[in-house]
Amino acid sequence: MTVTRKIDRRQVLKASAASVALLGASSTRALASPALRLPRGVRRAQDGTAKVRALMWSNSTTMDANFQKRVKSFNEAHKDQIEVELQFLPYDQYWQKLQLSYSSGDPYDIYFWDVQAYGHYKRDLLLNLQPYVDESQVYDPATYPTELFEVWKLDGENLYALPENLQSMALYYNKTIFDEAGAAVPDETWTWDQVVEAAKALTIRDGDRVSQWGLDAGVLSVWWGVQTLGWAQGDAFFDQIVEPTKFQVSNPANVAALQFVHDLVHVHKVAPNPVTQAQSQDAPLFESSRCALALQGSWNISTYAQVEFEWGMAPLPKWGENRVVPYWLGGWVIPKASEVADAAFAFGRWSASDYQETMAKEHDWIPILNSARESEVMLGGMPAGFPQAMAALSSARLGDVYHRNNQQIIVEAFEPNLEQLWNGKITAEEAAKRIDDKANELLKA
Repeated sequence: MTVTRKIDRRQVLKASAASVALLGASSTRALASPALRLPRGVRRAQDGTAKVRALMWSNSTTMDANFQKRVKSFNEAHKDQIEVELQFLPYDQYWQKLQLSYSSGDPYDIYFWDVQAYGHYKRDLLLNLQPYVDESQVYDPATYPTELFEVWKLDGENLYALPENLQSMALYYNKTIFDEAGAAVPDETWTWDQVVEAAKALTIRDGDRVSQWGLDAGVLSVWWGVQTLGWAQGDAFFDQIVEPTKFQVSNPANVAALQFVHDLVHVHKVAPNPVTQAQSQDAPLFESSRCALALQGSWNISTYAQVEFEWGMAPLPKWGENRVVPYWLGGWVIPKASEVADAAFAFGRWSASDYQETMAKEHDWIPILNSARESEVMLGGMPAGFPQAMAALSSARLGDVYHRNNQQIIVEAFEPNLEQLWNGKITAEEAAKRIDDKANELLKA
């Protein structure tokens, strides 16, 4: 399988800084559903087919190809009724293109959600999808983890995006390294103390040179990663996900979370500096078998499938007796101004239902449909520990923040202060206070 390195959420946030200023059942049953009546509007081919313009950012060669196959399959199933035309853009061009399409009065008919789309909701640009969802009965609580969808009811009552996949975060391990050291691999019982001890034992030094790191902190060093350590202690970086009113990184539990990641680098010396590691042009540590453990997202599974050593994964370790993992939803939004909103919804609904079994086979996204996510096809192609990592979603919290100034908060409050902390320039207490001061200022801007 040929895959280019997938954009991770750290890269997503970096790329998004450039756009801050711009953003203020079966196919037959689906077509018979009242929610999927003939598309409104005028964008039709001469034969009456509704033309749906869709936009997605590019992820990797294989994942993009799977998206194209998805669209082809949908179009074949809806021949002479709906035709989706999918365009890919690099992530750093994606939101600018959407902004331009809105400004021109001719937006795309459907596009993939990320946190910037919350700004579109705040500008009253997104279609309320709850009437469509209710009519089609697509999200049956008996077959979907609908409790995870509640946060996408941005007004507290109605869905403004259609979930189709899940993403989470896990502890990955190089089984070859563990086996050669005669050490037990991580499992769902591990604590962060055990991670530190294993990382110490598996870090190999030759003087000042490290030939094998015990741990790559990876996404644990990003704000949405390190906040999971605060969650496990019963706290959070802010008071609520949608329209937070207060940032509270200075609370003792959150400071302890920052201190823990700092100490991995500067006290225990089992992990490289995440700032210099992110800036390095070297091959990633885990893929090049230069670290025993790595904290990364579930989106890395398809990338790791290419490595030549044996590996596995485990849920995030426990802080004491507690663990709270992050999750993210992947899915679609539809602009109010779409001329073919019904047809666009048909594609989103089909992706969240009929297509889920195929998504399970492809292994590049985690299906939202329970039966597909838990199927033998899905589990059979996944690494050891995948079922346990998915089971941890029972305690999951959404790893995002939705506010009109969310990108400024991330870029101006979190990123510079965490960078200074990881570089050892300021203390955890100083970093937390600076984050709170700037983030709370931006909440009121």
